[in-house]
Amino acid sequence: MMQKTFLFVRSWLVVLGGLLTMCLANGCDNMENPKNPPALAKELVFYNWVEDMPRSVLDAFTREYGVKVNYLTFESQEEAVKNILKGNVYDVAVLENPFIPSLVAAKRLAEIDFDYVPHFKNISANFRDLAIDPGNRYTVPYHYGTTGLLVRTDLIGNAVESWTDLWDPRFAGKVALRRQQRELIGITLLSLGYDLNSEKPEEVNAAVDRLIALKESVLWVDVDTPKAVARLLSGEAVILLGWPLDYQMAHGANPAVSYVLPEEGTALWSDNYVIPASSPNAYTAAIFINFLLRPEISAQIVNEKNYPTANEAALPFINPEVRNDPVIFPSAEELRQAHFFLPVRLAENSIYKEAWDRFLAAPPPLGEDR
Repeated sequence: MMQKTFLFVRSWLVVLGGLLTMCLANGCDNMENPKNPPALAKELVFYNWVEDMPRSVLDAFTREYGVKVNYLTFESQEEAVKNILKGNVYDVAVLENPFIPSLVAAKRLAEIDFDYVPHFKNISANFRDLAIDPGNRYTVPYHYGTTGLLVRTDLIGNAVESWTDLWDPRFAGKVALRRQQRELIGITLLSLGYDLNSEKPEEVNAAVDRLIALKESVLWVDVDTPKAVARLLSGEAVILLGWPLDYQMAHGANPAVSYVLPEEGTALWSDNYVIPASSPNAYTAAIFINFLLRPEISAQIVNEKNYPTANEAALPFINPEVRNDPVIFPSAEELRQAHFFLPVRLAENSIYKEAWDRFLAAPPPLGEDR
């Protein structure tokens, strides 16, 4: 009897050891999944900003799961929303908070099966259950960041402190902007003392009038960080409206580049992973999102792309020089002064759509980057 018991225990330990080895090899994801899942798709379409996700992360997913990741990009959130509304096929997309409710209402996002995303537990409570998606039925928080002004202090000193400085005649012809609808209207509203998310016609129209006045003295630059930063480093631009990744690249090449959060407060954005309703591979999409939520993978994204993560469990894996950089992780005081982008109406007959169309149509015409 004792020998049979010993053999049973030994056999169980062998099985347990094998399961533990599998767990370590696969990030323990399958161990936490109680379902009998379908087969993984052979390919996955990931729709995201240009240069937002390290290729090394996508390749690591392919090596582990045998799923090829096709990385498609957009230039603006408005472009992404338009294509998702059209029903274009994407398996995972990255969307900012303000655009979620309209896509949910249009039934263009799929509910996420969190049985396949056990690493959602790593997301900080500060980013869960927000008004844009109560209960996180459709979204998994990704990362967040500030919008600020990159300044060539070696050329213009420390003269930039406010959003209103974009209109300073001293910098005419040397202000670099990207064609981002919500961002440009939002920071112009702030420059006038209005709310970042105002939908009052008189305030939005005043902001557009002010933007039109700026058009003739603007350098329109690419959303791609290297291309935009090149205009700043060359001295063609002395101010670039940008983000922490822009700053890290620019400051690394020229330490005189500073990152200013204007005195009216930064515009704070937050991105999410979503599964569009058009996806034929919802299970594989969920497995991919779960992989991205592993603490060491989330940390790898932060270490390479310099945006703070909503993944609380990733913090110990982030390089100290990144974790302690106040541009990447703003101080509590700066966050208290920040303005969050909230949902606004962007439909064809909305004040924002009409205002943006008026801006685009106003002379001088928008052409290619000059």
